[in-house]
Amino acid sequence: MLSYTMFKMEKIFLLLGSNQGKRIRNLRAAQAEIRRNQIKIVKKSSVYKTAPWGKKDQPDFLNMALQVNCTHPPVELLRILKRIEKKMGREKGCKWGPRLIDIDILFYSARIVKTRDLSIPHPFFEQRPFAIVPMAEISPNFADPRSARKMKDYLTEIDHEGIAIYRR
Repeated sequence: MLSYTMFKMEKIFLLLGSNQGKRIRNLRAAQAEIRRNQIKIVKKSSVYKTAPWGKKDQPDFLNMALQVNCTHPPVELLRILKRIEKKMGREKGCKWGPRLIDIDILFYSARIVKTRDLSIPHPFFEQRPFAIVPMAEISPNFADPRSARKMKDYLTEIDHEGIAIYRR
């Protein structure tokens, strides 16, 4: 059997979010499932309590960013992450609505990917403080391949209201 460490590892950033059920447990379970799929977690941000975005009439989210390495191509990685969400009980709901778990691919190294089902970098990244704050925590000098702007630069332009490190 070939080891996934034999192939080129890509620097990938994911955003995890949950606003239903036992939110911390959901984030931990998602990380365990990610590891089970030959995806190595390299760095984790703090967990942030964040106000909902898009659809406001729902509970607050817990969000965190992960830097991961894997050899899965982008579309295969998306399939794996959607399978994890389904396994954890995520059901199709309204756009930007409540969810047990949400796993988004924010960046896949410096690649720009555009298919019917996948856009990398995440198309709404620069509008989402709940993604920018944890992303800047774990990789402040990573540059968005679309704009060449570093994560730490995005921090100076966003409204931090409604975002705080989660403390139990």
